Amino acid sequence: MDFSAILRHRYQRCQHIFARWYPNFRNAGEQYQDLIAAVVTPDTALIDVGCGRMSLAEAAIHTTSRSVGVDLRLNDLQHNTTVRQRVLANAEHLPFASASFDVLVSQWTIEHLQDPQSVFDEMSRIVRPGSSLILFTTNAHHYIPLVSRLIPDGVQRFLIQRLLQRPGHESHPTFYRANTRRVINALARTAGLQLCACIYVGNPFYLAFSPLLFRLALVYEKITDIPALSRFKLYMLVVLSKAGAV
Repeated sequence: MDFSAILRHRYQRCQHIFARWYPNFRNAGEQYQDLIAAVVTPDTALIDVGCGRMSLAEAAIHTTSRSVGVDLRLNDLQHNTTVRQRVLANAEHLPFASASFDVLVSQWTIEHLQDPQSVFDEMSRIVRPGSSLILFTTNAHHYIPLVSRLIPDGVQRFLIQRLLQRPGHESHPTFYRANTRRVINALARTAGLQLCACIYVGNPFYLAFSPLLFRLALVYEKITDIPALSRFKLYMLVVLSKAGAV
């Protein structure tokens, strides 16, 4: 049995263990799609900032009349089949008129921002008053980001491909400059946005390559299920709004 097969077998074992501990769990991707589905209609103009190759909210995005994806990488845009229109651009300078969109979404992008205030200002500019902004990102208070900041990018790419069995294109430099509730709230207020909700969701599967470490990660999940400690879970689902009538 090769190493990849061993990892797949361990991952399946961990999935069975997790299902016993959390039988009715909805993961962060499912909850992200739920949040988007709740605010879109067939008339919605939606933009996905940092759209990459795909979205976990693909089904919800497909229900909209206009969907635009923005990314820095041409190769990722060329692979994206979620959005109808794909635009190569930097989120610090979005090439759209002000008040162009009803809903803005962003998945696994906020953690990569070097100048988050510029991006939040641009996101606020291009959405209409009354719009919703839904962000899916990593929580800087979780142990995975804390450890990853100590590991060089080249080593991170190797570990992502080797231990997590993920393609290299999913590895981008991370800065975590906008990855706590407090910082996001401050960035949003400066940009003229309001923080409506911050939902924390766990994921112990980064340690599924080791059944022992995975069980320890499950204990961590149970501890952070305590409401006062939920801010130490891995993912953040952030809902922002822009004041004003639609």
